[in-house]
Amino acid sequence: MSGRTVAAGPAATWVTSPITIAKGDARHRPPFRRPPPPRLAGCGRPCAGATRRDDRIAKTGGEASVDADEPHTGRALAHRPSSALTPPPRAPARAPAPAAPTRLTARLQRAHAIADLRRQAARRLPKAVFDFIDGGAEDERTLRDNVEAFDAWMLMPRVGVDVGTRDLSRPILGYPSSLPIMMAPTGLAGFFWPDGEVAGAQAAARAGIPYCLSTNSVGSIEHVAEGAPEGERWFQLYFLRDREWMQALLHRAAAARYRVLCLTVDLAVQGRRERDLRNAFTMPLRPRLSTALDLARRPAWLAGAARSRLGFGNFEVAGSGFTSVAQHVASLFDPSANWDDIARIRDQWHGPMALKGLLHPADAEKAAALGIEAVIVSNHGGRQLDDVPAAIAALPDVAEAVAGRAEIILDGGVRRGTDVIKALALGATACSLGRPFLWGLSAGGSEGVSRAIEIFRSELDNAMTLLGTPTLDAITRDHVRARRGGGW
Repeated sequence: MSGRTVAAGPAATWVTSPITIAKGDARHRPPFRRPPPPRLAGCGRPCAGATRRDDRIAKTGGEASVDADEPHTGRALAHRPSSALTPPPRAPARAPAPAAPTRLTARLQRAHAIADLRRQAARRLPKAVFDFIDGGAEDERTLRDNVEAFDAWMLMPRVGVDVGTRDLSRPILGYPSSLPIMMAPTGLAGFFWPDGEVAGAQAAARAGIPYCLSTNSVGSIEHVAEGAPEGERWFQLYFLRDREWMQALLHRAAAARYRVLCLTVDLAVQGRRERDLRNAFTMPLRPRLSTALDLARRPAWLAGAARSRLGFGNFEVAGSGFTSVAQHVASLFDPSANWDDIARIRDQWHGPMALKGLLHPADAEKAAALGIEAVIVSNHGGRQLDDVPAAIAALPDVAEAVAGRAEIILDGGVRRGTDVIKALALGATACSLGRPFLWGLSAGGSEGVSRAIEIFRSELDNAMTLLGTPTLDAITRDHVRARRGGGW
């Protein structure tokens, strides 16, 4: 693919060869087993997947001492009194003192809620970069509604339930996730922290939750797979004008052992993100007098950006100038895609598949009828069409329409463990989280993402205990009530 130029124009014809990532039809959702390395056409051996392991060398320090069990020469002991020949009793062994936390670790530990990580990210990132994460379309009503709509639901606890032990795990498309959350596909993560996609994937693998790589990532499909070979990886795909290139991305994802395909269908064109327009946001940032002072006040981010190769890692685009994300989308993405195209992708990808960007129950029903294993209820984080329903508001109708034929993942507005519980009670299998993990990444890299995951884990465990639900399956529609007026 090296040197290939993608140009806007008429869509190429579909290549109908199937794309297989594991034996058998994964639509039946067998118990999760890590598939063997895939074999590419024309290759008689498994594709070598690079693994990276950190070699840690433990070093101990202190004053030199002589062990009484070691042999000694008479010369060495001649000057000592006879009492010195009797070794003193040994003191009990002490555990090594814990290493002092780094400044970064100490700062992240002061984040007790996702909102704290957001504030830390805002202090580290240039304004234009932070606004790219934080902003939405037009008046940002949908962006705000995604968060505030959770307030329309109250939790109804039950008592007299044994909650001495809790189980927060749940299978997500056959993968035994340790939590009912996953990392949503988010573009340009490597712009916020050096090698940001790898940092996020490594944190997800450590926590035992799925990670989804965006088509618009800075790190390529192969780079992220090599940097984070363990864990559950999904690949998110957009409809492209160049169908041949789209097919190539699918084959690359399968060869790199991304198990699940996430097809996004709500970005025919990019929404009007006015913060980005006002900031003249480009990739990489265009030098401007108005932003020079802001950049100078963010030396840590600037140093990371200077040593990073910034661009869209999965594309070879002609030229190397400054490109707005809107220009990138307009030149490459296909607004003519329809349900027939979705069906072709479903037939070609021989693995679990999720359809992202659905709000209408009729669309969710169509997806289930096509054999798509998961629907992701999402309005693209309020970044596409403004004044559409909040994701949590659309969830109950979608759950009723799907009626158990597909898993349902809620995407948008989740900021608390209690938000996750409300989504599960209203029919979701799990929640997909974008901004919370990007704030953690921007605040502290992989360690910051781990801190975000730990915050959700702690909040979810606490809320389940107080709600009287020792397992996720115990959470039902009976545990939520619609808020009316003064509280009921």
